[in-house]
Amino acid sequence: MRKPTGDRATAARATIHDVARLAEVSTATVSRVLSGGKPVSPQVAERVRAAAHEVGYRPNPAAQTLLRGSSRTIGVVVPDLGNPYFAEVLKGIAAEAAADDHHTLVAGTEEDPEQEYRSALELARWVDGLLLCAPRMSTSRLREVAEAARRLVLINRVLRHPSVGSVVVDYHLGVRALCEHLMSLGHQRIAYLEGPTTAWSDQQRQRGFRIPEAAGLTVIRVPCGSSLCDGHAAVDEALEHKPTALIAFNDHVAVGVLSRLRELGMSVPDDISVAGIDNAPMSAHTDPGLTTYAVSTVELGRQAWARFTPNPSPTTTHLSGDLVIRASTAKPPRRRTSR
Repeated sequence: MRKPTGDRATAARATIHDVARLAEVSTATVSRVLSGGKPVSPQVAERVRAAAHEVGYRPNPAAQTLLRGSSRTIGVVVPDLGNPYFAEVLKGIAAEAAADDHHTLVAGTEEDPEQEYRSALELARWVDGLLLCAPRMSTSRLREVAEAARRLVLINRVLRHPSVGSVVVDYHLGVRALCEHLMSLGHQRIAYLEGPTTAWSDQQRQRGFRIPEAAGLTVIRVPCGSSLCDGHAAVDEALEHKPTALIAFNDHVAVGVLSRLRELGMSVPDDISVAGIDNAPMSAHTDPGLTTYAVSTVELGRQAWARFTPNPSPTTTHLSGDLVIRASTAKPPRRRTSR
């Protein structure tokens, strides 16, 4: 094989013809080797790869997609890139995808169902499949996305469709566990800071209150959202109902709650208990540490990636978590003994 000529700037503009000349083969052979097409002899394949490395040639992704019929890329759409929960899920998905030689394209939608719908349809044109995390769009639009995408997997949303699978966390079990924990401490009146009205997972959380309410627990539902700012803003209204404990839609909201309570001069858990959901990385480092329902984001990402198979299944995988008790929950003030 002849030695290449020119500097790295020239190499950066190398073409398939440069590789063919250096390897002394046809451009068709180079294409077959670099696209994983029809096999060639190991010696020729090695020569082509060495030549491509020497001249710095990188195949055009669009051309590779046409040749393979696959982009080896998955699109992921999340409601809020600033939410630590979604960031952790993305890390799990990206790690699994990379291990399977796939790239990941990510779009955040700022909790806007319309933007989410448009982003999903646009990504569907370019990728091998879509993974939607907690999609907020309507069911009818979700069906449109399912028809447009080669493959579609949902996290924390279920859609009745013959080729759409889901991975969901059983949040109703988590909320029930948090309620039972608070009731065991003596709490009888709590406030729940609700998630976005478009969040399917909030509906599942609400299911978790049924049995505790039937057992006598009073639950006041307060409109909130999913962000730290939402939690901060919802505290004053929640306190008007005089609860002895607050359960936040997620840990991100709970951090906002802790911040506002501190501003009001209230001590957690001496004056009021606070709990979150998801066990975000920051939850162990708040002051006090946050009691929460722990969900394995790594397992969530792994299970979601496992559903990107040639033969999609419409089944749903259910994941449960564990109650993590930290210092933010204790007996209500009236149950404390005087010293």
